[in-house]
Formats: sequence, structure tokens, C-alpha cells
Amino acid sequence: MIADAASPGPAKAARWPHLTMHWTTAVMVALGAPALVTLLAFTSVRTVVPGLLYVVAIILATVVGGRIGGLVAVVASAFPFFYFFASRYDRNELNAEGATALIVFVVAALFGSEVLGRERAARERAERAMRESASALDAAARLQYVADALSTVHTPQEVLDAVLTEGVRAAEARGGLIATVSDDGEWLEVIASRGYDMKYIEPFRRFPVSGNYPLSEAVRTGEGVFIGSEAERDERYPELIGRSQPGHGLVCVPLVGERGAIGGLVFSFPTDQEFSPQRRALKIALGRQAALALERARFSAAERTLRERLSFLGEATALLTSSLELDRTLQRLTELAVPLLADWCAISMLVEETGEIEQLVVAHQDPERRRWAEEMREHSRTIRIDDEFDLTAQVIRTAEPVFLREVPQELLDEAVRRDPNAARALEEISIRSAITVPLLAGERTFGALTLVAEERELQDSDFELAQELAARAAIAVENARLYREAERRAEAALALAYVGDGVVLLDQDGRVRFWNSAAAAITGIREVDAVGRHPAELVPKWQELTQLAELADAAAPERARSVTVPIETPSGDRWVAVTGVAFDEGVVYALRDVSDEQALERARSDFVATASHELRTPLAAVYGAARTLRRTDIEIPGEQRDRFLEIIVSETERLTAIVSQILLAGQLEEGRVDVTTTETDLAPLAESVLDSTRLRAPEQIELRLEQNGDRAVALADEDKLRQVLVNLLDNAIKYSPDGGEVTVELNGGHGRVRLAVRDRGLGIPPGEEERIFEKFYRLDPALTRGVGGSGLGLFISRELVSRMGGSLTVRSQPGEGAAFVVDLPAA
Repeated sequence: MIADAASPGPAKAARWPHLTMHWTTAVMVALGAPALVTLLAFTSVRTVVPGLLYVVAIILATVVGGRIGGLVAVVASAFPFFYFFASRYDRNELNAEGATALIVFVVAALFGSEVLGRERAARERAERAMRESASALDAAARLQYVADALSTVHTPQEVLDAVLTEGVRAAEARGGLIATVSDDGEWLEVIASRGYDMKYIEPFRRFPVSGNYPLSEAVRTGEGVFIGSEAERDERYPELIGRSQPGHGLVCVPLVGERGAIGGLVFSFPTDQEFSPQRRALKIALGRQAALALERARFSAAERTLRERLSFLGEATALLTSSLELDRTLQRLTELAVPLLADWCAISMLVEETGEIEQLVVAHQDPERRRWAEEMREHSRTIRIDDEFDLTAQVIRTAEPVFLREVPQELLDEAVRRDPNAARALEEISIRSAITVPLLAGERTFGALTLVAEERELQDSDFELAQELAARAAIAVENARLYREAERRAEAALALAYVGDGVVLLDQDGRVRFWNSAAAAITGIREVDAVGRHPAELVPKWQELTQLAELADAAAPERARSVTVPIETPSGDRWVAVTGVAFDEGVVYALRDVSDEQALERARSDFVATASHELRTPLAAVYGAARTLRRTDIEIPGEQRDRFLEIIVSETERLTAIVSQILLAGQLEEGRVDVTTTETDLAPLAESVLDSTRLRAPEQIELRLEQNGDRAVALADEDKLRQVLVNLLDNAIKYSPDGGEVTVELNGGHGRVRLAVRDRGLGIPPGEEERIFEKFYRLDPALTRGVGGSGLGLFISRELVSRMGGSLTVRSQPGEGAAFVVDLPAA
């Protein structure tokens, strides 16, 4: 095979010395052997002996030099034979013995040369057959070795590696190259090479099948192209002059699969070559093996990819149908799409009310890059549906998908020009290929799904899969929308069923079609007993209710005017406010139980009476003390005069406090109280309030301050907090008629500060813990030993604490006292 691969010039040069030596030896034998026999002339031997020896010399010369050598030996033998040995008989005449000897000489030369020629020809045929057999066996072995190597590979890349390693070795080539036909059949794309300078490969990464190139011709014709030298290549393909790597022999064979040419295989050689039929057959066989292996690997990869994509679609379908939480489902869907389909996946939705396009979710395999994209989304310009440039807007507007196999640079430049944030984005990512497909619900387009590849080029199969995925996503989105609509209606029905106001729906015949639980609670009539009947049969004063209520039109339900009337129910009398709205299919009434409002109004009336009483008491004391001091008919001792003055001062302060509470309560309701929070140290504040409280507290009351943990510094309004603490201490002293200990506790930690006022007084009856914070609410004097008040102190305290960002709560056990806790944010 080495000789077969060598060029003919060096082979001829190598054979020339051998031929020279061969003929030199033949001449020497053809002349020397007869000369040696001629030496017998100096002896007395009989003529027959030298004759026989001349025959032997002729045969020997024939063996060495062939027929020519034999004939030369005949001439060299005949002359000395006749001159030295036949002359004994007659030198001038050819006698019978001499003629016989000459004939014998010639026959021996001819016969010997013929026999030897046939034997040599047979031997050469045998040797040639052996060489051809060895060459075929070697070629078969190399093909088998390549076949073995290709049989163990599974992916297209492994096939390429095996062909360029074992195939090049089997072809005895210097380098190899593989190109495949593009999907449209118009181009050849180099996908792998070995042994080539890459600067010559890059210009031919993609070249036309129709071009005048060796590999293009091989792929077009389906036959191998064999070029023995660079000169032959340049003559046949002038387009390659100066553009291809300098070389010698070149072979281009097509890679033919079941459906035609799928590519081409190139072998280059370090020297000029002559390609025998056997060598050509070997290269073509290598091409067939490579084509079959590559096609098999492609089929295997395609099958594997198909299985993966079917699995992906199945998983995506299961994911989309597993939940109706749209945002989370779409986020998981985009995460599922990367990196199987692309490097980036995003879903955008059209906000129909505004015409704006909102990017709902975006996904990337790298969480950091995904967070970066979400941050960029917050600062990107707003995209509208009528944007003529934006691809997403175009897809949603036209309902037609866009597939950019290669994203044009002009498009990216225009995006940068329109949005400076796009320039920042393109510094972080590269966009090579993109797919945007619409999300459709019937004929309505409500969004788009976008896939972006940074390095690889998206294929038609990716485009088809993206459309399948978008169709499933659209169904999921539409199902979620319908579910939300159904849920909204169900929630509306549920709200009507459980709203605090009673809702009564009457049809055009005046029969009840809807009677919610609030209506049942107000009237005491169950829904099952009400539906289908006339309401007058259920509520005795229904006619009075509906006659007084002025019905509003459905176009302006806000104009409905409410009327309030008392009705009798199984649980007692109730005050009910009624409004009605008429529409095409009947009338809907809203019933509101305003019994509590009526009670509040009564409480206000009671408060007015109580306030009048509370105001009258200090006023009477002040008035009496003043009149006494003004009397001139009696002499008032100095001690009594001071006592009367103290009464006037204390009752005036009491009167001022009551008026201040009333005014502050009104301001709190109207939102006219300003609260300014600053860093407030609670310990000095509590000490100050306790000191002033001790001056007016009964002797049996012991006031203490306890501080636990770190220094208690809160964000609070110091004046308002002082007022709250004063209210709580006054309340604790007032409801501790038997005296006892009243403690102010301060605690801080975990970002909060707590101030608690504890007493050991009467406590709060069960169920009243929240009601005591209501405006004007007072505990029953029968349960508090006659202790009363305005019903405003705790209401004002909770409102003030709430405006400082805190809370006021109470814990109590009847007879064991109460603990009011103020919780504020720490400074």
C-alpha cells in the first residue's frame, strides 16, 4: 500500500539502478559463460563436450538475461564452437554435426527463454495477485477499522471525530474536512476539519452547492472528484487560486444518505497522487460509511430530540393544566423552556385598557442574569400596541409569528437608538437568533412568547416547538382568565351572600329570587322559606318599607335614597335602612340593620346628658364656692377661704379636662389632630406623669415604675403619649376604689417598645374588652360600684396611639385588675 500511495516518478528512479545491474549481469553471463567453455580448445576433448557445455552456457544466459541474453550467448558460443572445435572437420563447410550444434544452440536459447519467460510471467502474475489481494485485504481491514470506530459512536459530533481521525488515517491522507448541506439545500456548511490552517477554512465556512468548487461538484453530481496535484486543481477550479491552502492530491466524495446528498467529505494529501480504481473505491467507501454513520447519528439525535421535545410538551401541558395561578404557572413554564429551547424566554401580555404591553415573566438558566433582566424591565421604555418598530407589538397586533434566524445588526442598532436601556442590555447579552409567537384565544391576540438564543442559531424545529408551546400557553392563559371571571362572579355572588347588608332580589312578578344570609339575619326568615314567595307574605311591613323607598334606575344606582323604618322580627324590633334599584329583570333591595347606629345615637344622647351632668357638677361646685367667697354678711376664716379656692381650681381643671376630651374626640373623628413622632425616652416621661399623678391620687393608691431590659426609646409624639399615659393612670386609679398598687412597666426589644399600666382594681367584665374603646361607651355602673365617666378617655387613647403607628390593648380578669399595653415602634 505504501508503494501504491507513492508517486510514479520516484518509483522509476528507484528501479533504474536495478535494471542496469540486471543487464550488466546478463551480458557478463552471456559472454563470459561461452568464453569459459572456449578455454577447452586448449585441450584435446571431443567436440561433443564443448558443444554440450555451450548449450549449458546458453541456458544459463537465458536464465539470467532472458531471450536476448540467450541469443547473445548463441552468437558468443557458435563462433568459437565452429572456429575452435568444428574446424577439426572442415572450417569452410558446415557439416551435419555443426549444423546440428547450431540448431541445438538456437533451440536451447529459444526454448529456454520461452520456458523461463512463462515461468517468470506466472510468478509475476502470482505476485501481482498476492499484492492485489494484500492491498484489498488491507483496504478491507482499514474500512473495517473505520466501520468499527463508527459503530460505537452515537452523536453527530462523535461521528465527525471518528471520520476525521480513523477515516483520514485509512485514506492515508494529511487532513480531512466535512461539510453538510443546509436545510434549504442551497449551501454547504463546514462543520468539522482536521489538518487544515483555519485561515483558509473561515472564508469557506458556508459556500454554495452551485459553486464551481470540488466539493460542490461532488455533492451536485453524487460522484467523487479526484485531483492529483495542485496544478490540476487550479486548472479545473480557477476560483480557488490564491484562496485555498497550498497542497497536492485532493479527494472530494459526496456523503449520500437515504434521501440524497447530505454533505461532502474531503481528503487532502501531502504529495501529488495517482488514484487507481482501488484507491478511488476506498475513498468512496469511506464516504459511504461516513454518510451512513452521520445519518444514523442524526436520526438518533433527531429521535432523541423529538422524544425530549415531546416530553417537554407533555411536561409543559401538565404544568399549564396543574394550576390556575397564572403568574406562577407562566414563570415555571419559561423556566422549563430554558435552556432546552433557548437561552432566554419571556412572556408579554397586552393590557387592553391602556394599550400597553407588559412583560409578565422572563427566565434564564442563571438566576443572577434573570434578576438583572427583571431590573432592566423596570427601567425600560413603555411599549404600546401601536409601536411600529417593536417586534412583540408587531406580533400581537398582526397575530403573525416572527422568526429571525439571524437577528440583523440594523435592528439592534435601531433598538439602541430608540431606548438607551437597550444599549446597556446589549452590553450584557448577545442576540443571535430570536422567535416571537402570538398567544391567541380564538381570533383575539392577548400576548406573545419570545425565545432568544445568544450563541446558537434557532432552527425550524425550534420555531415549530415554540408555536406548539405558545398554543398550550394561550389555552392555559385563557382558562385562567375564564376561571378568574367565573371566580369573580362567584366571589360577587359570595359577597352578596355574606355581605353585611341584606340583599333581596325580586323578579318582574315581585317574587323573591335571591335572599342572602344578611337579609335572613335581619328579618329572621331563612332563604329557603323566602325564595319564590312575595316578600309581603314574609315581612308584615314590607309594603311600608318599599313604598317609602324611592327606587333608583340601574344606570344611576348611586341616586338611590335610603329610608329608615322600624320592623318587627322574631328577635325583636329592628331599625332597617332600605334602598332600591330597578333594572330590566326586576328590583334589588338593600337592607341595612341600623339598630347599632340608632343605639349610638342614643349613646350620644346619653353622653349629652352625662356630659351635662358631668359639667353641671363642677360648675355647681365652682358656682357655690364663688358665691360663698363673695358673701359679705359672714366672715370666712382663711383656711376655709383657701379650701374654697382649691375647690374652684380643681373643679375648673376637671371642667377643662372634660371639655378638652370632648373637643379632642371631635377632632380625632374629623382627622384634624396632627401627630409628630420623634425619639422619645419613655422613662423620664413616665416619671414625670407619675410625679404629677401622685399629687392628686388617693393615699391608698401606690404608684410604681418598673423598667425591664434595654432603655425604652420609642418613635412617638411626646405630648400625645403623655396624654395617653395620664388617661390610663386616671382610669386605673378610678377603677381601683379599694386602693392598691398601680404599676407602669417599660420594656424594649425586637424593634418595639411597650408601656403597660397595671392595676389590681375591679377589672373588666368578659366580652367588654373591646367595647370599652368605643366612643361614649361606659361600663354598667352596677358592675363598677357606681364608677362612671365620659366614655371618651380610652377611645381617645387608642386613637392617639394608632396615629403614632402603635396599638393599645387590654388584658383583664374580673376582680383581679387590668393591664393596658401600649406597643410602639422603637426609635
